[in-house]
Amino acid sequence: MRNIIFILMSSVCLFNVILSQTNCYLVEDNEKYTYEMISSDLDSLAIIFPERTELFSIGNSEFGFPIKVVRIGSKVPKKRSLLFVGNIHAREDYSSKFVMKFLNLFLLSFSGDTTIYSKAAEYLNEVDLYFMPVANPDGLKIAHEDWVSIEKYLPEIEKILRMESYAEWKANGKGVDLNDSFDDGTHALNKSYNSSSVPCSEGFKGNYPAEPIETQLIQKFVANIRPLMTLSFHTKGDLIYWADSKTHSYFEGIDSLINEKSLRVSNFSRVPVSPDPRTYGGGLENYVRYEFGLLGSCVELSFGDNLRKQFPDDEFNNRVWKKAWKIPTTCIEMVITYANQLEVISNRYKRN
Repeated sequence: MRNIIFILMSSVCLFNVILSQTNCYLVEDNEKYTYEMISSDLDSLAIIFPERTELFSIGNSEFGFPIKVVRIGSKVPKKRSLLFVGNIHAREDYSSKFVMKFLNLFLLSFSGDTTIYSKAAEYLNEVDLYFMPVANPDGLKIAHEDWVSIEKYLPEIEKILRMESYAEWKANGKGVDLNDSFDDGTHALNKSYNSSSVPCSEGFKGNYPAEPIETQLIQKFVANIRPLMTLSFHTKGDLIYWADSKTHSYFEGIDSLINEKSLRVSNFSRVPVSPDPRTYGGGLENYVRYEFGLLGSCVELSFGDNLRKQFPDDEFNNRVWKKAWKIPTTCIEMVITYANQLEVISNRYKRN
């Protein structure tokens, strides 16, 4: 049924693009938003907004699914950019929903169909925006128990140590926690509270840094575009991990200013500078700060509890969107303000 609705909606949108690109809000706010749905919606948005978007894949996951990225900007990519990433952790599908909703509404601001991001055109005069809604396609399919096109991997998946049900699955398809696997120089130290020494639904960081294909692809992509800031979206907590003790001094207080403003617009809880690489290491945000001297934040969406499972899909707008919708544009505005200084800092501290 959803496929029929999607085809009809896409047809309406493709007709409306000739008129004013109106009524082209595609994101599933209140239901399970699968990898296939997200992939189809990315394809549609690229068709509906061809003058604003460039859609491409940075490569395929362990199970062969493309990791899609949309760039919003002019035809010629700008040197300055920000990167928004969702679903590094499989079960945290509020994160892909958030990235997609921001992307969709940002694009609709150009057609006048929404005024929520009224300065969108001004931002794109200064920076490009890159969106990677699903960094872990295989894991998301497992967490959704969506076995279509991965049936042949089921025997291998079932051998992986599982903490609870598939709905709590956090790792990629090979049982590696991608956000513990980035090469930020802490792999030998990093040992989170739930660490596992073997492939597991969560807590296994891999046998060596950047072992998973997905991690390698993301690292290569970041190295190519060098975004001035990367925002990696996760759940749960209503908080932002924005600095670590190893790299905080690089940013001359700019990271503090951005974090303070982000907290003001979201009312998220304040988090101190992460002090111990044994607990904070291996995340995408840590990697971009350490390797390139670029800003990186991990934004934890929705109030925290002691359960692994994601909150229900139909609670997304209340739990996430109404609190966090201003965070992306707050970061965009601050990065534009401090772009010159951030480039100097990155040139000073980047390792490669």
